[in-house]
Amino acid sequence: MKSVRLWLAVLLAVPAVSRAAQPADPLEGTVTLPTGIEMRYVERGDPDGEVVLFVHGYTDTHLSFRPTIESLLARRPNIRALAVDLRGHGGSSLPPAEECAPAPERCFTVGLMAQDVLAFMDALALESAHLVGHSWGSMVAQRVALEAPDRLESLVLIGTAARIKGNPVVRDFVLGQVIEGTWRPALESKGHDWPDAVYGLTPVDADAEVETWLVANWVTEVSADPRYLEELAARTARVPLGTWLGGARALLEFDNVGDLSALSVPTLILWATQDGVTAENDQIVLRSALDEAARACRLTYVWKSYGREPLPPSAAPVTDLGHNFHWGAAEAVAADIAAWYEGGAPTADHHFADPTDPRRIVIAPGEATVLRGPSCP
Repeated sequence: MKSVRLWLAVLLAVPAVSRAAQPADPLEGTVTLPTGIEMRYVERGDPDGEVVLFVHGYTDTHLSFRPTIESLLARRPNIRALAVDLRGHGGSSLPPAEECAPAPERCFTVGLMAQDVLAFMDALALESAHLVGHSWGSMVAQRVALEAPDRLESLVLIGTAARIKGNPVVRDFVLGQVIEGTWRPALESKGHDWPDAVYGLTPVDADAEVETWLVANWVTEVSADPRYLEELAARTARVPLGTWLGGARALLEFDNVGDLSALSVPTLILWATQDGVTAENDQIVLRSALDEAARACRLTYVWKSYGREPLPPSAAPVTDLGHNFHWGAAEAVAADIAAWYEGGAPTADHHFADPTDPRRIVIAPGEATVLRGPSCP
């Protein structure tokens, strides 16, 4: 296993690349994977630098990490930052309808997504990478680390969990209320058979005003720029319903609790107190699973929390940092990632939303809750 601390020597040995020497706009490309997926990606930074690969969450795209990547490059311009669109998201292709439309969950498992990520690394001849994942992307990152630990230098997991099986947000809200309860009857009323005939349709086909709904209910984060959220919502509204339905059903089968005892890639976990998807109890389960790996001398991990206010009874992150906190606190997240790469730990600074102006991130130096896994006996 390669140590995160080795990267400090690499960073110090590589001459700094000036911001002016980097492309003003991200490079974009598409690769055809052996899994059959056409995967879209963007690239920033030093093409010869240490690779940091970003994997977004459910119904999102590479845009989810744009502010974080920009902030990280401002600190470490000599990295090569790559961000992908997962299968069925953004500019990447859907798995074939003839195989997947009747039961799309078969084509959107975390395991298949992990195979795509590894195939992408092979396609770009990436021997190894630091992997950063958010939400669903963090669960994909877990599987990559379990299946190919020699390909990873480290993990950063944002808004993650060891288990989504039985998760009430995904089961009752996303699948039950939105997909099956609202969009399904709207499309069936238009004569579309469910789910086969809607596989390639989008939420816009079910609701012409869905972008407004997404900004109010789905693409939310109290500290994020509203214009950025609108941009994200416009992309999310056009994610195919095959992805929405297949992803939600597949996530409800995700349970990594037992497997995480074998994790061996150094891991940083970042979580926010008003995360209503991977909530506080999920963090307890996650750390317990990782503790087993740490006690077995396989893993070193660090867990850090953002935010100050607990999740309100409404389960909506309306006053402090929530599930998508990297959208509104990108500079803080980038600072923690950079510190992790340099010294094997995030910063000790605590970041939370200003109660009087939630768009402003407050920094309390040295006051963060940072938990380390148990030491190896």
